[in-house]
Amino acid sequence: MADGAGDDLFKELWRLCAGPLMDVPCVQDRVFYFPQGHIELLPEPTEQELRQMKNQKSPKYDLPSKILCRVIDVKCLAEMETDEVYARITLQPSSDNDPLDPNPICSEKPKQKFYSFCKTLSTSDTSTHGGFSVLRKHANECLPQLDMTMENPTQELVAKDIHGVEWKFKHIYRGHPKRHLLTTGWSAFVAAKKLVVGDSFVFLRGENGQLRVGIRRLNPPQSPTPSSVVSTQNMRLGVIVTASHSVMTSTMFVVYYKPRTSQFIVSLNKYIDTMNNDFKIGMRFKMRHEGEDPLDKRFCGTIVGVGDESREWPNSQWRSLKVQWDEPATMQRPDRVSCWEIEPLVTSPLNMIQPMAKGKRSRHAEASSSAASGSKESQVATIWHPPHLNGNGNSSQDLKNNKAVVPAGPAGEGPACDHNEDGKKGMDCWLFGVNLTSSYSNVVTPLEKELWCEASTILHCGPKESIIVGACEIEKVQSLNNHSLSNKQGHVPSMRTRTKVKMEGVAVGRAIDLTTLNGYDELIVELEKMFDIEGEIISQKKWAVTFTDEENDLMLLDDDLWQDFCKMVKRIFICSKED
Repeated sequence: MADGAGDDLFKELWRLCAGPLMDVPCVQDRVFYFPQGHIELLPEPTEQELRQMKNQKSPKYDLPSKILCRVIDVKCLAEMETDEVYARITLQPSSDNDPLDPNPICSEKPKQKFYSFCKTLSTSDTSTHGGFSVLRKHANECLPQLDMTMENPTQELVAKDIHGVEWKFKHIYRGHPKRHLLTTGWSAFVAAKKLVVGDSFVFLRGENGQLRVGIRRLNPPQSPTPSSVVSTQNMRLGVIVTASHSVMTSTMFVVYYKPRTSQFIVSLNKYIDTMNNDFKIGMRFKMRHEGEDPLDKRFCGTIVGVGDESREWPNSQWRSLKVQWDEPATMQRPDRVSCWEIEPLVTSPLNMIQPMAKGKRSRHAEASSSAASGSKESQVATIWHPPHLNGNGNSSQDLKNNKAVVPAGPAGEGPACDHNEDGKKGMDCWLFGVNLTSSYSNVVTPLEKELWCEASTILHCGPKESIIVGACEIEKVQSLNNHSLSNKQGHVPSMRTRTKVKMEGVAVGRAIDLTTLNGYDELIVELEKMFDIEGEIISQKKWAVTFTDEENDLMLLDDDLWQDFCKMVKRIFICSKED
């Protein structure tokens, strides 16, 4: 067992290194063990082994696809060579084949308070001549306090890693603007741990002042058993034989479980909750993934098939859902998932009135007001479930009567935006920042077809001062804006001036144009208006504003000059003060 495995500080460091998707059961919990998922993690058979398997008749075992077990013991461990964390879990098959009562809530609480942060490494963090940049918020909350009366405040930090090995770092506050840095000792740590861009550095301080450091790799290393030691086929048979023997004799067996690889041990509580979702073909879902960004990612998709992944495991719920993802991604995502890995994506129809910002009226609105002279203007934006193009791919429209109708679905469904009832031109109809009234053609382009995803999307009938889009679709929205401008002007448009904004707990993202603002005060006012939280950011009691730069470093707002901020900002996050 790794050094300090019995204390709270080690357990907390192990949890942080395991990542936000960690799901390791508590002792005495009941879980479902899926041997099919366990086997999936073993190395693929070699060509020679495949040929041998064809000539041999594999023995059959009467083993169910899922086995209800009770957790007897859990040991938190880490690979010596890679620092990759894993758990040694002892299970005992249970005789209760149809459980209904969920597990009691795990009441184990740490005996002390912890202070920690986790940062994804940028190019500058992993360079041999540089240091590690610490966000001011993280330095103030997690690092031992510096003596700011010194001309160049510095101190030496001594921290243990997950194996109990000590590492020394020089903590200094310097630069323009001044930043907290770990310098001397950092390059040695990077080299020894073989860290690369995208890996994460974990720092932990306990109430007693003890320091711990750990890592969470972007791509968890695989450590298969060499084929010269034991064949893949024998390893697979070993899993089946062990589980089968334990079921028949009701004896304990041991499983080595990596929480970042595959959820083949599922809590009974999670399983019961999942069964209430009743996933079917055509249902929309979202799934959490670890990503390069400071926050974990959620990708959206559609269930396109339900059935067994393997003939060897009939009626198995393991990866029984075939899925199609809404958009491409740099990370690898499975084309089949298990129902407990995903959540339903709720996109019920909404009817929303999007009011214009006070004191701001576009030329489109002014012209509409004078021309209509008292006629009613439709400002209702509708989200339809699900949006579709009609069969021939064309849009249903009557622009001569000043009505723009976005392509409808098979039942006549489809987002529509009517203009003035008296036939005179009213407000323009904008979709994702594109004027449908003036630029929408009868032929729908492939790029526009791609946009019809059921992610939360809000249409705004009126001037394009307010662009509100679903978090899953913001990249596609920008692509459509660029595509439309290219068609109108005949050239590639300039770089976008809008910056993405995401608020914790709000599924719908926003975009803001920083070039129209003159400083942080105006930015905060606009953010509060954008999310209807006037006074809650400026008071600094409930919300905090952070942002990421091009290297995905997470920083607090107001740490830099406004001009520098506008140049480096990539995304803006509004997070709760607790986070």
